[in-house]
Amino acid sequence: MKRFDLTGKAIIVTGAAGGFGTELVKILAEHGADVAALDMREPAYCADIEAQYGVRCIPAVCNICSMDEVTAAVDKVLAAFGRIDGLVNNAGLYGGLTMGPFQDLDPDEWDKVFSVNVKGTWQMTKGVVPQMIAQQSGSIVNISSCSILQGVPGLCHYVASKGAVWAMTRTMANELGAYNIRVNSVTPGYALTDASKQLAGSPEDLKQNSERNINDRAIRRGMMADDVVGAIAFLVTDASSFISGQNINVDGGSIHY
Repeated sequence: MKRFDLTGKAIIVTGAAGGFGTELVKILAEHGADVAALDMREPAYCADIEAQYGVRCIPAVCNICSMDEVTAAVDKVLAAFGRIDGLVNNAGLYGGLTMGPFQDLDPDEWDKVFSVNVKGTWQMTKGVVPQMIAQQSGSIVNISSCSILQGVPGLCHYVASKGAVWAMTRTMANELGAYNIRVNSVTPGYALTDASKQLAGSPEDLKQNSERNINDRAIRRGMMADDVVGAIAFLVTDASSFISGQNINVDGGSIHY
């Protein structure tokens, strides 16, 4: 359907070098979008995306914690595409974090999590908004986490940061609606990504985490990156043109709200 068609639209995806980000670039390209794939390391698949889907896909190295790098990346996108129709704030710090009681978490790690997950999301959005205001259109999707609805223990810094992302989404939606810019969020559940494997530590812990999450779901199977990207893609299409300030929870029916 035309409302789901992204042909002619330019979309930025952060955290695009792996996990959700890579699958998201693919589905956006499949629906006709030109995509800018941003990450700390340059995504290596852009030429393959262009060959497979007949769209443009440009890589950009960007540390979203640096406003200078964000500005440079946005300038690169505008030079290539001439417009920015969508932004998916997918980049986040998760894999490699230290788990433990909130009172024992390292203050430096706490600050790092908030710098990436909260400030980085704010800075990327800040970077694209002037162009979207000039166009009088745009869709921004912030990736939060189902963990904020569950209150997952041992990851208070991560959970708190993703709760802040959800809260920012509502304020941004209210501030930008006058310019026909929509802002929504998605809360993915526990997925079998490289970051989840890294955080789990041992194969035994990974198996236990996976089984516990599967047993909590209405749809009792493991969740993969491909399971969440459809909801994200929907939010950047015209099919969701009257949806703003909302959250879509994608966790297989673990949390009902």
